[in-house]
Parts: sequence; C-alpha cells; structure tokens
Amino acid sequence: MIPFLFSKLSAGLIAIERLFLKLLIAALTLTVLMNVLLRMVGITIAWADEVGIYAMILSGFVGASLMLRARIDPAVLLLHEFVSEKSRRILHGLVSLLAAVFGFMLLYLCIRWFDPVEIAKAGFDVGTFQANTFNFIYTDQTSVMAAPSFLFYFIIPFFSFAITIHAITNMFEDIGWLDRPEDPAGLAMDVVQ
Repeated sequence: MIPFLFSKLSAGLIAIERLFLKLLIAALTLTVLMNVLLRMVGITIAWADEVGIYAMILSGFVGASLMLRARIDPAVLLLHEFVSEKSRRILHGLVSLLAAVFGFMLLYLCIRWFDPVEIAKAGFDVGTFQANTFNFIYTDQTSVMAAPSFLFYFIIPFFSFAITIHAITNMFEDIGWLDRPEDPAGLAMDVVQ
C-alpha cells in the first residue's frame, strides 16, 4: 500500500513539474526574445534579464527532479556502460538511496531556513521574526524587480520534497515492490514526431 501511494504521489508531482517546466521555458523564451527585439530599437528592459535568470535557475531544479525520476543522470548513465547487470542494479539502488538521503537532509535544512514555526510564533511579523532569529530570508529582495526573494527560494523545499518522493519510488521499483513504468517521468510525451 505505501509503495503504491509513493508511486501515485510521484506521478502527481511529475505532472506538476512538467507543467511548471513548460511555463518556465516559455517565460524564458518570451522574455529573452522581447528583450532582444526591444534592444534592437533602443529600449532596454532590465527586469527581463532578471526574469530570464530566475526562470533558468528554477527550471534547473525542476529538470533535475524529473531527470532523477527518469534515471537519466549523465554521469551515472556513463558508468552504466562499463558495469555488469548486477552492478547496474546495485548502482540504481545506491543512487536512489543517496538521492533520498540528500532530499531528506535538504528538506530539513529548508525547514530550518524558512523557520515556519518561529515566524508563526512571531505572529507573521517579519521584524519580530528577524529580531528573534537573526534570519533575514523574508526581507531579502531581488536586485532589479525588488520582488521578495523567498518566493523564488520556495523552489528549494519543493525540489527537496520532489526528489525525496521520486528517489523513494525508484527504490521501491529497485527492490521489486513496484513495477517500473516505461517512461516514469513522461519525457517521451514531449518528443515531436
């Protein structure tokens, strides 16, 4: 029952990640094209560069999570070519275990960083929160748009949660408690025929 729940949760996260990744790539493409075209006529939009940078950063996190679920990490794929089938299965399990441990640790650090309990104790008053914790995450702003940086930082706890779920699902498949789908991350759906 638990492996099945992880599989369903992983599939749901994949749907969210795929949509989010498409939106980020579209935003990146549109802002870069708009900026290039407007610079040709002498108009500079400073915020477009920043949006493009943040779109690339966020898409890197989302793409890494999808790659983990699909098991298409380039360095590990190269190693697979040189080992036996038994060693390959062990390597899959080891990578899944290490990714799950990394995801758990990163999620724990994100909880300490965002400190939701302490900000709730402060009545969601950022000034009181900063005075009590010396944590300035909620007042940091982006340099050009002056947008709250913590909104962009939310990708890190999302990423850590997603890779933990994907890695545990991969482990359940490695030990035979789940059947591995042909295309677990749905990457074949994006191939243009």
